[in-house]
Amino acid sequence: MKIRADVVRMYREIHSWVGIVCGLFLFVAFYAGAITMFERPLQDWASPPVSLPPPVALERVPELLGKIFAEHPEARNSYTVVLHPTPSQPATLVWGVPQRMHGPSVANYSALAEDGSLVTVKQSPSEAAHFINMLHQQVGLWMPHEAGRLFMGIVALLYAVALISGTLVVLPGLIKNLFAIRLGQNAKRMWLDLHSMLGLFSLPFHIIMALTSVVFAFHDEIYVAEHALLGRSAMHQQMHGHSLIDQTEGHQQQRISGDLRVPLEPAQIVVAIAKQAPGFSPETLIYDRSHGGHLALRVTGSDPRYGARGASGGFAGVDPYSGKLLSTDYLPGHQTFPMAVLTSFFVLHFGSFGGEGVRWGYAVLGLAGAFMFYAGNQLWIVSRRRRERGSGRVEDTRATRILCSLTIGCSLGCVAGVSAVLAVAPLHPVVGKMLPIQIVYFATFLSCVVVCFCFRERLAIRLLLVASAVLTFLMPVSAAFVTPLSHATASSLIVDGIALLYGAFLMIWAVRPQVGQPLFRKESVSGLNRA
Repeated sequence: MKIRADVVRMYREIHSWVGIVCGLFLFVAFYAGAITMFERPLQDWASPPVSLPPPVALERVPELLGKIFAEHPEARNSYTVVLHPTPSQPATLVWGVPQRMHGPSVANYSALAEDGSLVTVKQSPSEAAHFINMLHQQVGLWMPHEAGRLFMGIVALLYAVALISGTLVVLPGLIKNLFAIRLGQNAKRMWLDLHSMLGLFSLPFHIIMALTSVVFAFHDEIYVAEHALLGRSAMHQQMHGHSLIDQTEGHQQQRISGDLRVPLEPAQIVVAIAKQAPGFSPETLIYDRSHGGHLALRVTGSDPRYGARGASGGFAGVDPYSGKLLSTDYLPGHQTFPMAVLTSFFVLHFGSFGGEGVRWGYAVLGLAGAFMFYAGNQLWIVSRRRRERGSGRVEDTRATRILCSLTIGCSLGCVAGVSAVLAVAPLHPVVGKMLPIQIVYFATFLSCVVVCFCFRERLAIRLLLVASAVLTFLMPVSAAFVTPLSHATASSLIVDGIALLYGAFLMIWAVRPQVGQPLFRKESVSGLNRA
C-alpha cells in the first residue's frame, strides 16, 4: 500500500507522542486487566478456611432461615442464598451488611451443626482481587472512582488515536516486515519489530478494548447528552421502560399480598426459574428489603450459550412470592435487542463468553498488550538516544533519563506491586481490607520507581525483576501459611503452580544477560550510530 512519506511521518509523530503520554497508564491497565480475568479464582484462593459445618442442602434452607430470623431479626433486611458454595462464599446462607455494587463486604456465614443448632461466623473477604480490578479500571491511579473513570476514558480516547496512527504507519511495509523480528541486530530494530508485531496481530482485540473502554467511561455523559438533545428517546425507553414497569407491577403486588403470603422456598424459586429460563444456571438468590420495605429478589447466574453483562454472569429480578421473572434486561438469552446490543460491549470487554478458553486467551492478549506498550516506550527512548548521540551528546539528557526511569519503574513497579498484593492477600484479616492493600501496592510501586532513579538501568531492572520474582514466589508460601496444603482446593493449587512458574520466568529474565542486556546497557556512541 502506497502512502506519501510526509503523511507517514505525520502519523508516526502522532503515534509516538500519544503513545508516550498514555503508554505507562495502559501498561498498568492491561497487566492488571489480565490478572482480573481470574478475579473469582483468586478471591477463592485468597480466602482462608472458615470454621463452619458443611453447607446445608437447599431443602433445609427454610429451617436455617427460621433460626437466623429468630436469633438475628436484622438478617431479614438482606440475605443471600448461595446455591454453589465456594471458598470465598463457604456457606449456603450469607447475611449482614448489604453487598455493595463492586467488591466484597463484611458478611455473616451461617450453617447448621449436626445437632441442628445455628452456627454463624462473621468474616470480611479479602479485597485483593477487587483492588486489582479497580487498578485496571483506574489505569493505576489512586483517586475517587468517578474521577478515575473519566481519566480512564480520556486515556482510552488517546489509545484509539494511537491505534489508528500506528496502523497507518506500518501499512506501507506490512508485507515485508510482518513476520520480521530482528533480535540479533540493534536495539531500535528489535523494539520496533516486537512492538509492530504485537500490535498488528492483536489489533482487533485492542480495537475492542479501546471502544468498550470509552463507552464504559462516558456512558453517563452519553445518556445525559441523549436526553438533552432528543428527550427521552425511544431506545432509552426500550432499554429501561419495560424493566421499570414490570418491577413496579411486581412491587405493587407484593405490597398488596406480601403480608398475607410467605415467600417461596429457594428450591421452589430454582424450579420456577428453570421453567421460565431453560439453560440458565442460578448461582445466588439475593433477597433485599431496601426498596420501600418490601422483599425483592435478584437471581444471579450464567448460561453457557450466551455472553453475560458481567464477568461473573447475568441476573434477573424475580417475584419472591410467585417465582415469576419481573426483569430480564440482564438475563442472558432473554434480553430485548437494544439491551443485547448494550450487553455486547460488556461481553467483548470482559471476555464473558466461550468459557475458559476465551478467558485464557484474553489473559494472554492482555499481557501481550502490556508488553507492547513497554516495547513502544523503549523504542522511543532508543530513537531519542540515537538523535542525541548524533548531535554530539555523550550522556542522556534529563528528559531521556526521566522517561527511561519511569518506563522501567512504572512497568516493573506494577508487576512487583501486584505480586506483593497477592502475596499478602491470604494473610486476612490483618491486611485483607482495601486501605492496607492499597498501601502495600503503592509503597511497592513507588519504591520500584525510586530504585530506577537511583541506579543504572541494567542494575535497576535486575533488582526489580528479582524482587518481583521473590514476591511472586511468596504467594504460595503465604497461602500455605493460612491454609494447609491438606485443605487446599484444586483451583488453589493451580494458582500456586502458576505463581511458581511465573516467578521462575521473572527470575530467569533477571539473571540471563542476553535477555536483560538490551534493556539496561548504556548504549555506546558507536552502537547507537549503527542503530
